[in-house]
Amino acid sequence: MINSITVNYDGARPYRRVQEAVAKANELMRTDEFYTAIANHPRFALSSASSESIAELMRDARIIMKVDLYYALSPLYNIDGYDDTENPFAVHLNVWRIDRSVSSLCNSIVHGCVHAVNAQVNRFYLSQYYFGHGPATTPGKEKTAPYAIGAIAQRLVSNEDTVFLPLEHDPYISRFKTAQNAAPAVFASV
Repeated sequence: MINSITVNYDGARPYRRVQEAVAKANELMRTDEFYTAIANHPRFALSSASSESIAELMRDARIIMKVDLYYALSPLYNIDGYDDTENPFAVHLNVWRIDRSVSSLCNSIVHGCVHAVNAQVNRFYLSQYYFGHGPATTPGKEKTAPYAIGAIAQRLVSNEDTVFLPLEHDPYISRFKTAQNAAPAVFASV
């Protein structure tokens, strides 16, 4: 039995594609095929862990993830979601950008799950491993674990040879959260 990650979506408005993507992500995370594809992948960029280690850490994670929908500042921006370092066990998807394929949404969900596993590992093993993607502008980010494993998930769900989905992160949320976190320190020093 694979322990793995469980993804939940209990949105007030049931978006069918999001529900299907969550179901597909949960199915994937209970198959040996998914973890074998991760383990067989060449070493991920910016990773201090081997592909085999990441596959094993994901398989044994026992994490419950939550999908959270939010509205980006404008529907004109091509933003899929954002990574939440304060709550890495939430996958934040931009409502303006959920009108895409189930496999593409699954890619975004699995991307978030990789971040959650990395955060969990760092909590328990004192930063022994890093397998994130750095800033959203990092060149070659498609070769990092979150992007590449998301692409593996998309390929397995769609049965197509999907190589890379850009998954644009929301820079406004990141800046807001950084400013919000820094605010108490600024006021405390006054």
